[in-house]
Amino acid sequence: MVAAVCSADEPAASALTLSLDGGIELSREPLRVRDRTVGVRHSLMLRDGARIRIDRIEPEGILRRVVATYAEPSRSGRRPVLLVVAGSACNVMAGRRLVYDANGMQHSIEHLESNLERAVQVEPLNPPVPTEARDATVDGGVRVAHVDSGVDYRLPRIASRLARDPGGALVGFDFWDLDRRPFDANPAHSPFHPQRHGTRTASLILEEAPVAVLVPYRYPRHDMSRMPELVEHAVAAGVRIMNISMGSRRLSDWTAFEAAARSHPEMLFVVSAGNNGVDIDETPVWPAALALDNLLTVTSSDASGLPARGSNWGRESIDLAVPAEEVPVTGFDGRVREVSGSSYAAARVSALAACLLAAHPEWTTQELRSAILDLAEKPASDMVAYVSTGTLRDPTGTRRGACEAEPSTVAEVPLGAWTAEQLHPDGEAPAHAHTVALDVVFVSGAGWRIREILRAVRRAAAILAQCEVAVNRVRLRMIETPRRYRYLHDAWSRRLVQRLDPSRPAVFFVEGTLRRPAFEAEAFGQANTRRTPWMRDTVWITRAAEPAGVVLAHELFHVLADLGRHETDPGNLMNERVGSGNTRLRDWQCERLRKVATAFGLAVPAR
Repeated sequence: MVAAVCSADEPAASALTLSLDGGIELSREPLRVRDRTVGVRHSLMLRDGARIRIDRIEPEGILRRVVATYAEPSRSGRRPVLLVVAGSACNVMAGRRLVYDANGMQHSIEHLESNLERAVQVEPLNPPVPTEARDATVDGGVRVAHVDSGVDYRLPRIASRLARDPGGALVGFDFWDLDRRPFDANPAHSPFHPQRHGTRTASLILEEAPVAVLVPYRYPRHDMSRMPELVEHAVAAGVRIMNISMGSRRLSDWTAFEAAARSHPEMLFVVSAGNNGVDIDETPVWPAALALDNLLTVTSSDASGLPARGSNWGRESIDLAVPAEEVPVTGFDGRVREVSGSSYAAARVSALAACLLAAHPEWTTQELRSAILDLAEKPASDMVAYVSTGTLRDPTGTRRGACEAEPSTVAEVPLGAWTAEQLHPDGEAPAHAHTVALDVVFVSGAGWRIREILRAVRRAAAILAQCEVAVNRVRLRMIETPRRYRYLHDAWSRRLVQRLDPSRPAVFFVEGTLRRPAFEAEAFGQANTRRTPWMRDTVWITRAAEPAGVVLAHELFHVLADLGRHETDPGNLMNERVGSGNTRLRDWQCERLRKVATAFGLAVPAR
């Protein structure tokens, strides 16, 4: 089938139907993107009633890609089963198969190998919710309803903060599938590529509001008349704050919700303004444009307080602008990633509301709403046309109700230095021809403990000692920073290095990385920093690095020897697979380390 589409410049219906053994071409139409024709779409039907859609993507008449989907007959009509993506040479680039359970619900997505016969990865779509023994709200938390595409309740950061009934079962609900598994999956774009928005917004609420306990709801996209039932469910669960980081341009989607929200003035609804780049006073987006006394509409702002690029604005409809650009959140895969937009601005305000309500549970919704608005800077003259109240420039920068302030700037806590005696616990430094002094920085809140770092440095020092190189001094620096600096990131890490101006070589112990591909540790020497000199002679170790001491020695060698290649010797320190048994260095490697490190001023010959 795919070969028939790829092989001809203008594939005829006969060629396609012949390859499909009696298939009938139902339609052929231009494939358009932003008013531009980029290819052709074929729709075909097979003898058994199944349908195939083939998109031949050929901008400027040059075939680039073929996307074929197969939908089989089912009790409810047809359901998608298979997706194949092929390149211009008809080579299969990706294959995905939807698997259904006995009730006809989408169970999982199988990522197929190129021959489309075997699954190499299975992505669940509706896994069971892990149970826990206790209700998280007994610790005095504030229940926050989270209405989105669901959450990945398997992730420890999410699972530990879910509201549960006395039996340990999840309190939330999936109003899309009508079950008790509000798993993060929104196949609005494609059932083979579900969007995973909810986990990201939920993680931000939980990060900025340590007192928040999540009540997750998967919204009923195909039947928004269920929204009143969702609101009533949240009310029965004791929810006072509901975050809705979503919306649409159809008022009819939200009329049922509007009536339900109006009938529950005891609940504060925090909604995102949207990211259409429009004035929603003139071009409404719902529910953001609803006129409700118990609703706060929030947009994302840039550093100056103006609406960020792409974010909506509205002098009448939008209450607040909140910085929500380049925000670190936890994604569906459990990795931290960088996000932007009004969805996250709303999540930040919901977190703020939870912190305030935890300290003042007696407040009415209007008192809570007013307290939030009172924290905003009133708009300057150039802001008047954008939002009604003003900008919350740093919702976490000061103590807010029951939540402590989070660092808004980089502040250093000097911890002194480790000497040769502390770095070599046997009491005697090894014989050495050269010495190396390290500047070690670890970020508060990144999960590292001082004794873990000391253990890693000692292990690395013992490994490098075989080259007659002694790590004889370590300056230890702890820094308190905004959360983003806990991660290796091109822009953020540049600012951090320039702010601290460490001596070299410098080692940063961080929580994770936002670079792609993601490595558990990275080294920046002379050769690989020609365009990023600010990162030169630094090593970054994440919490995933294991064993940390061997990883540190491995990355330090990259920097000290300015050598990026890896060795095939399974016991060599520089084997690509770092392990506890990979610690040996050859004579030539030691010679290069000493020579290069001395030339670049990273090592000092012993006197």
